[in-house]
Amino acid sequence: MHRKIEMPLFDLSGKTAIVTGGTKGLGLGIAATYASYGANVIITARTAADITAACAHIQEQYITGNNLCIGVAADSGKQADIDKVISSALETFGKVDILVNNAGISGKTAPILSDECDEENFISVIDTNLKGVFLLSKAVAKQMAKQGSGGKIINISSVGGLIGGKGLVAYGASKAGVLSMTKTMANEFARYGITVNAICPGYVVTPLNEDIFANEDIRKKMESRTAVRRLGTIEEIAGPALAMASDCFSYMTGTYLLLDGGQTIGG
Repeated sequence: MHRKIEMPLFDLSGKTAIVTGGTKGLGLGIAATYASYGANVIITARTAADITAACAHIQEQYITGNNLCIGVAADSGKQADIDKVISSALETFGKVDILVNNAGISGKTAPILSDECDEENFISVIDTNLKGVFLLSKAVAKQMAKQGSGGKIINISSVGGLIGGKGLVAYGASKAGVLSMTKTMANEFARYGITVNAICPGYVVTPLNEDIFANEDIRKKMESRTAVRRLGTIEEIAGPALAMASDCFSYMTGTYLLLDGGQTIGG
């Protein structure tokens, strides 16, 4: 006798998600996708005006139910700001189910031996991209463990964490660190029903880099490095991020999704 295999839907109704760096680019795309699939969303960024605009955009364009999008001005590298984010989530929604550590900076593009590749730049990138993931994940995991209902942590790493891109030593080191930390957190948090995974995007067009990719020579050069011969879109990252936040990926932890159009297989 044959029976239909029921697959979990990409339904986040009743879930509460925190998305850092959620006002632009990948963060905004992921936050909007989660909201459109029923989640209550808290987006964080450093600029209050950007948060207000992003929340209004998500609320007006993506939310059709009773769920909400709120914003908190915060630096995920500062403990006081992290406490503020957690408090806001609990005061408004009573719990946290999903965390997406998306906030990040690339820092200066410069060879290691150049003057521009200095200690200040290195520390700035590490503080945002690595320390921020550590601090917020720790705080959220504590809350998830206290709730007793598990949760999902999704870290946005990068192809840059897998290959040694020239001129971005701090960025590459931070994103490689995120992948290593993802494995350790997955090991330690599993007993609480918390899964921890990462996404490694390749070349993706966002509002932050579209001016660069508008240069035909640069665009063609980047496209030639991928097997699919094109750049990725925000939707192509937000979709897998939705799947990872849903019940479909409940058996996956401690690993990463490589979404690079075939860049790392030699193009």
